[in-house]
Amino acid sequence: MINWTNLKKRLLFVLWAVPLGWWVINSDISILPTRVAVIYPGQLLATILIMLAVYEYTRMLSRLYPVNAFWLSYVWIGSQIALFLSREPIPPGVLSIYVLLVFVAIEAFFWGKRDKSRRWVRASLLFSGTIFLNIASVSLLSLYHAPFQNIFSTPAPTMLSQLGIIVVLAAVFLCDTGAYFAGNFWGKHHFSSISPSKTVEGSVAGLLSSIVIVTIGWMFLKNPVFPLILGPILGILIGISAQTGDLLVSLMKRYFKVKDASDIIPGHGGVLDRFDSVFFTAPIIYLFSWIVTRIYLG
Repeated sequence: MINWTNLKKRLLFVLWAVPLGWWVINSDISILPTRVAVIYPGQLLATILIMLAVYEYTRMLSRLYPVNAFWLSYVWIGSQIALFLSREPIPPGVLSIYVLLVFVAIEAFFWGKRDKSRRWVRASLLFSGTIFLNIASVSLLSLYHAPFQNIFSTPAPTMLSQLGIIVVLAAVFLCDTGAYFAGNFWGKHHFSSISPSKTVEGSVAGLLSSIVIVTIGWMFLKNPVFPLILGPILGILIGISAQTGDLLVSLMKRYFKVKDASDIIPGHGGVLDRFDSVFFTAPIIYLFSWIVTRIYLG
C-alpha cells in the first residue's frame, strides 16, 4: 500500500532535485583550473554522495562497535578519489586493496580490543562496505571518460552534453519507480525475504521500465558503430543490477537493524537508501562500456 505522505515528500524532493541534477551532470565547467585538474560538477556531486554514503555506512557499523576508527574508510576512499580526479596514476588494484587491508587490520587490532570474539566480523564488515563504495565511486567518476563516453554520441550544447549519463541514470531511477508503483497496485507474488514488499510484478515492471528507457535513448544517442541490440541488452543489465543493489542495501540495513541509513533526503531516507541502485549499477555500466568498445572499437 502506498504511503501518500511519504510519496508527497518524494515528489517535492524530485521537483527541485531533477532540474538541479540535470544542470550539475551536464555542466562542462571545471571546479579547479584546468592546468591543475579537470573536475566536473557531476564528478564533485558523485564524490559528495559517496562520502555521505561512507558516513551512513560507518555510522550504522558504529551501532555495533561504538569504539572504533572507522574514519580510516574516509582516508582510503578519499585518497583513491583524489588520485583519480587528479589523473595521477593510481597504484595497481591489488596494492590499493592491500593498503585498505592494512587499514582494516590496524582498526581491528587496536580499536577492536573489546570485541575479541568478533574482530573478524568487524574487519569483514568494514572492508566489504568500503570496497563496495570505492568501486561505486570510481565507476561513477569514470562515466565522464572513455570508455563510456565512446558509446554515446551526444549533442554539442552544454546542457545536453551528457545525455548518455542522463539516460542510464534515468533507467536506474525509473526502474525503481516502476517497481514501486506496479508492486503497490498489482503486486501479489512476493519473491524476497530480504525485502517483503518486493513483488514479482513490481520487479518485472521495473525491468521493463529500464529496457524501454535505455532502448529509446540508445536509438537516438548511440555511437553509429554499435548495433541497436546493445540498447535492450544494456537496459536488461541495468534493470537487474539496479534491483540487486536495492536488495543488497536492504540486506545491509536488516543486518544493522535500521529502517533507513539516515534521514538526509526527505521521503527517501539516506543516500544509501536513494542511490543504492546507482552505486551497484555504475560498475555494470562501466564494464559493459569496456567490453563493447573493446569488441567494436578495438
